[in-house]
Amino acid sequence: MENTSAFENASEQQLYAKIVYHMNHLGLFALVAGFALYLTGMLTPHVPLEDLPQYWSLPLEQYIEKTGALTGWQWISELGYGDVAPLIGVAVLASIPLVCYLVLFFQFLQRGAKPLVVITVIELFFMLLSASNLIQISH
Repeated sequence: MENTSAFENASEQQLYAKIVYHMNHLGLFALVAGFALYLTGMLTPHVPLEDLPQYWSLPLEQYIEKTGALTGWQWISELGYGDVAPLIGVAVLASIPLVCYLVLFFQFLQRGAKPLVVITVIELFFMLLSASNLIQISH
């Protein structure tokens, strides 16, 4: 008798899971390594650790003004600072869905699954639009 209740994952699901698994490890390693470089003082911080308490209670605009912190994608230019280096791990972790959808796009394209290609393109469009900071909503 055939077992009809068994569910077999599609190859795309397995590929997605592998990417998530490996990128999570990479992102966590980058996050911990960057934080270790910051805590040990191997990388000088943009905002000295002893000065941080005076900025904790400030609104964002004042914090940016007083510390000279960069906004948006400008943080990439300051990766040499200890308090910015951990953001590499955050960026890796945040990019996991984008990488997965890019891989899925090519998988679906190769398989000829046009509806899935369209859905993936729409997802990628909105991810890239969000990351581009072209649309800004203030509250």
